[in-house]
Amino acid sequence: MSSADNFTTDISKWLHISNVTEAYQNTNRVNYMPQMLTYNDRCTSFDYMGETLSYLAFQGWYDIDCAEVLNQLSAANEK
Repeated sequence: MSSADNFTTDISKWLHISNVTEAYQNTNRVNYMPQMLTYNDRCTSFDYMGETLSYLAFQGWYDIDCAEVLNQLSAANEK
């Protein structure tokens, strides 16, 4: 059997390779599984926070600190 029409497994394969390889490279190779899980949790948390800040910025609920983090200051506002 093959994959369904208009479906590819390449995306999940690339994500798996990038997530596992990057996480493993950031361990000390001793008891690496908990370190990899912690690393992936941190990355997911930062991605989630970034998406939340972007959403709030586009809704008009941000202050100057959020704008600096998101690089959304215009050239006129930058110091």
